[in-house]
Amino acid sequence: MVVVGGGFGGVKTALELANKPGVSVQLISDNSHFEYHGALYRSALGHSPMEVIIPLKDILEHAKNVEIVLDKISVIDTKKHRLASETGNIYSYDKVVLSLGNSIDYFNIPGVAQNSEAIHSISSTIKLRTKLVALLSKKHTKPVRIAIIGAGPSGVELAGELPQFAKFIAKKYRIPTPNLSVLLLDSADRVLPSFQPSVSTRVQTRLKHLGVETHLNVEVESCESDKVCMRVGNLGADLIVWAAGSSPSPFFKNNADTFTLNKSHVVVSKHLKPGNHRNVYVIGDNADTLYSGMAQTALNQAQFVAKAILDEISGRSQKEYKDIKPTYVVAIGQNWAITQRGNKVLYGRAGWAVRRSGDLAIFKNFRPYKEAVQIWRRANKMAKF
Repeated sequence: MVVVGGGFGGVKTALELANKPGVSVQLISDNSHFEYHGALYRSALGHSPMEVIIPLKDILEHAKNVEIVLDKISVIDTKKHRLASETGNIYSYDKVVLSLGNSIDYFNIPGVAQNSEAIHSISSTIKLRTKLVALLSKKHTKPVRIAIIGAGPSGVELAGELPQFAKFIAKKYRIPTPNLSVLLLDSADRVLPSFQPSVSTRVQTRLKHLGVETHLNVEVESCESDKVCMRVGNLGADLIVWAAGSSPSPFFKNNADTFTLNKSHVVVSKHLKPGNHRNVYVIGDNADTLYSGMAQTALNQAQFVAKAILDEISGRSQKEYKDIKPTYVVAIGQNWAITQRGNKVLYGRAGWAVRRSGDLAIFKNFRPYKEAVQIWRRANKMAKF
């Protein structure tokens, strides 16, 4: 069988099928490593990127029945049970699990791609860190303005810790701390619009305390190298960060004869299969299910699909997938976070403790306990730059 995607869903599926009798797995990914996107913002702000990336060969070093293939799949032929890559390689499958993750989406807004940085991958995040260090390590006679477009979790986390990072850089380079203005923009009427309104209010108060200036109900029309252009007026900025948009992999739109889309997500059955394709599974960010986009959801669906495949091999009946409500966690500044599970909300250090325990739980999915703890502890270390 074939698993496509080296993120949470794909890697967890391969691990669940590792060393199972009668199963041979090809894990196809366009990256040689797994990336923990929930920690990317920390790498942008100086923390070690080793907390974010784990080589696939390390994760699957004991999986004798899993072959790691570096390639990018572009076409699926469900009649011939074949996949084709961009380079023309062909892969046959009896079962295929598609977990291709998200792609950055600039919503066709002019100038954004050319004039902003992003925290979508480790490479874009390190590029952002380089730009931040170059900007903040110089002496400035005027305020330094950093505009972050998008007040969802990524934008809020980055904005909340930027003032502390500016102090760290000033101390490192022995210069006065710059007069920093962090501008957080969103078209929604509140920060973290997917959370309860009371949570958004509390988070906005926290951001104000940290010195973050929020601009809500604003539509970005374009970006130039030194400004964000909106109907209500332009905001000058020394650096612009895009944290507003992503969408499931374009693979599914490009294979529209196979998949039915709800917006950009694939419509799947209660068994996480698209349409009548009994040998195809779609999971994680790509599937049109409740709580899609959450790492916890991708992990749950990977476990479900792996068990379904093993049940079919053993002749056991297959159960239906049941959505599991995740815990939402967003860090805002050092040692402070908000967590929401249902109607229960924690703030501050209590929320941060949940965040850190959640990070450890993520790593324990992919590495032995002792190594997971070592990776987890790297979050407190700053990289050399």
